[in-house]
Amino acid sequence: MKLSILIPMYNAEEFIGNCIESLLRQNIPEHDYEIIIMDDGSSDSSIAIVNDFTLKHQNIKLYAESNVGAYSTRNKLLKLAKGDYIYNLDADDYLVDNCLGSLIKIAEDHSLDLIGFETKETTQLNQSELHNPIKNSDVELSSGSSFISNHRYLRHEIWWYFIRREFIEHHNMTFNQNEYNADVVFTLEALLKSDKIGYLPLSIHRYVQTPNSLMRSQQFEILAERMMYLQMMILDKSKLINSINIEFASTEDKLIDNLTYRRDVFTFFNILNIYRNPFSVSYLKKHIASYKSVQAFPIKNFIGKEYHSVAYKSLLFFVNRPFLIYPFLRLKNVFVKPKL
Repeated sequence: MKLSILIPMYNAEEFIGNCIESLLRQNIPEHDYEIIIMDDGSSDSSIAIVNDFTLKHQNIKLYAESNVGAYSTRNKLLKLAKGDYIYNLDADDYLVDNCLGSLIKIAEDHSLDLIGFETKETTQLNQSELHNPIKNSDVELSSGSSFISNHRYLRHEIWWYFIRREFIEHHNMTFNQNEYNADVVFTLEALLKSDKIGYLPLSIHRYVQTPNSLMRSQQFEILAERMMYLQMMILDKSKLINSINIEFASTEDKLIDNLTYRRDVFTFFNILNIYRNPFSVSYLKKHIASYKSVQAFPIKNFIGKEYHSVAYKSLLFFVNRPFLIYPFLRLKNVFVKPKL
């Protein structure tokens, strides 16, 4: 079998049917790929929708868990996969038509560890047309570390690439216990360990912007959980940067620069969000202390061509001098009682 598509699912009744249908409108025989869906305790009609597909298509398989969380579900899906290549897709997203066979052929022709492509953000569920043909000659070949060096705005999400299953098993790769950002370190480790990747600058994936997504929720409990997992991701990424800094610093300065830039963007906006929301001074102090422990604070690589305005420079001045922020935060806490 050439490809395993792995989909964790939780209360996705509005989107899972569209996701599966997009995976069936492909230029690859059904016996050459499998679609494995693992439900994580859905309480809506998601399971019934998928069951209808399994009755008609032998390459679709449904498994069930009991609300164990995204990272655990993804790891269990990895163990179930039998394809030569693995693709991790979210239940609310979808792919353009007639792309899977072409992508797999390119990956096989070049013996790639990983093949990546572009995504398009959308609120629509019918943007399935592939506007440009997928051609073998258009693929950009490089090592994973060179790819990071040449792509400053590298996406960390796992749905922009296929990865060879033997590569995952050889390097004993799994997702860590970060419910929101487990794919960040997984993606970076995959790139850093890969000798040969291919990249096509074509919009293959559709990233559906769902209004009720947990990533957009402003409910404080969910916001606080996101902040915790973002902190965990920043710490994990910093440890990874610190470990490869020793190995690559003399030869891959641009690689380190790109990695620290994205890490520092996360750190900057994380600290700003703590100030904007009902968090206490002690909460902010703990975050900053944790970032200092992995050399992610003070923030050094945020200001550049992307964030070079006077406003950002001024904000960074205060963010890097938290003793100037604490009095304002204490004053705000008088009027807005901190929840954490």
